[in-house]
Amino acid sequence: MIKPLTCIAAALTTLAALTATAAPAVAAGSCSIILPARVQIASQYTVITAHPSSDCAASRSTDASWNVSPSRSGDFFSFGAGTLSSSYTFYSSWSTVGVLRAVATGATDSGGYLSQNSPTYTVKYATWAYVASSRSGRAVHINALIKNYSNSPSGMARGAGRPVSVQRYIHGAWQTILVRTTSSTGQFTVGFVQPRAYSYRLVAAETKTAWGALSATTVR
Repeated sequence: MIKPLTCIAAALTTLAALTATAAPAVAAGSCSIILPARVQIASQYTVITAHPSSDCAASRSTDASWNVSPSRSGDFFSFGAGTLSSSYTFYSSWSTVGVLRAVATGATDSGGYLSQNSPTYTVKYATWAYVASSRSGRAVHINALIKNYSNSPSGMARGAGRPVSVQRYIHGAWQTILVRTTSSTGQFTVGFVQPRAYSYRLVAAETKTAWGALSATTVR
């Protein structure tokens, strides 16, 4: 004869095992933000826009937000249910350039919290490269001028101390023939002997605060 308490314990153990098999754990939902990888600042005010990823709608997100770091003005992105975009204004005179991060501050659905991503994006000033050339007999001279946007009152600034490659188009490809650093006025001039005519251009290197730039082509 089996004791009643033994039967009850066995039944509870079997029920627990069946319940664990029939109801596996459900993964938590998520809501992600989509940002432009590169933002170029070429005016006093630049609107930076982000979008919610498709996982937000799939998780039935009711709200989600991200702060911008580093930020001097408390910039943030926020999405309600059905919101398709969120923006903030970058002020060139005092906002921070460089690698920024969208820091997750909370996302929910009707029942609780959702996981979030925290991606980075890069904000830098625009750069412009200008090239001019001249020839005197066999001698070719290349003149460079580099400008970039800045946080100065006028906005534009001369690109001082910028490494710039002088490239020549030959054998179906652009080849760097020399590299120079711009002066305090964002300029330099180089001369060399070249009896034949070739196409030339400038490539300004990217810096910590400014994007690189490609000039137009000049033929000498």
